[in-house]
Amino acid sequence: MTIRATVFTTLFLLATTLSSAGIANAEDDVFSQSIAPMTTLECARCHEQVFTDLRDQGGAHKMVCRDCHETFHNFSKQLTWQQRVPACSDCHDYPHGESAIMSACLTCHSNAHAPVASLNLNTLEPLCHQCHQQPAEEMTQPSAHSDMTCSECHQDRHGYLPKCTECHEEPHSPFISSKACMQCHPVHHVSDLLYSDAIDNSACGGCHEEPATELKQGHLAHSLLNCTFCHAEEHGAMTTCNDCHDTPHSAEMLEGFSDCNDCHGNPHNLLPGS
Repeated sequence: MTIRATVFTTLFLLATTLSSAGIANAEDDVFSQSIAPMTTLECARCHEQVFTDLRDQGGAHKMVCRDCHETFHNFSKQLTWQQRVPACSDCHDYPHGESAIMSACLTCHSNAHAPVASLNLNTLEPLCHQCHQQPAEEMTQPSAHSDMTCSECHQDRHGYLPKCTECHEEPHSPFISSKACMQCHPVHHVSDLLYSDAIDNSACGGCHEEPATELKQGHLAHSLLNCTFCHAEEHGAMTTCNDCHDTPHSAEMLEGFSDCNDCHGNPHNLLPGS
């Protein structure tokens, strides 16, 4: 063997020995280190579906795993399931009341990692009235809507708000929004036609086209009013001239006429009198 080959072999053996010693030292050093808490991405290596649910549908639950799971992977026989898994009430208290059915969160929110998206509507529907008391009370009043179940309108997910035109198309005026419809038709009590002074005359004109047109084309004081100024508080309400005008003419003058319309014409197409 040449001197050059001997030197090369010696260096190779030395490097191998030092490398082996380094590996041994590194292994020994592992046990002197503190164990770092697992990160959410490390959890995701085994719990990929949980990670995906939290990422895409977690809502307010989209947090790092250890915010909820302080104790995990501990299946000691001495620990119950409730001790291993965080309780909803640790953060939420009892938002729907403390009755047995309303505090069994996973009955409706079947996936805690997608709490809203996983709502079980088949289980949820009989309980709607527990949280939505006013709509439930209104739905007891006779109307076309009271014969329906909640899911017939709110369909396949909690919080879904349908457009009125999904069922009704455009019954009497061009559709703007469901909110515009509900100015006249309270959605959970549609037979109760209430409306405010803010309703535009064009909405009334959808059904009452002739008086709305006459009022729009008028040039006297009545043309400046909303329909609801005279037809106030509820649909079909009728006012009399004296509700606003008292009796502007003398009794002697009125003796020759049956009512105000004899001179002033149609209140939607007011004439100055003759």
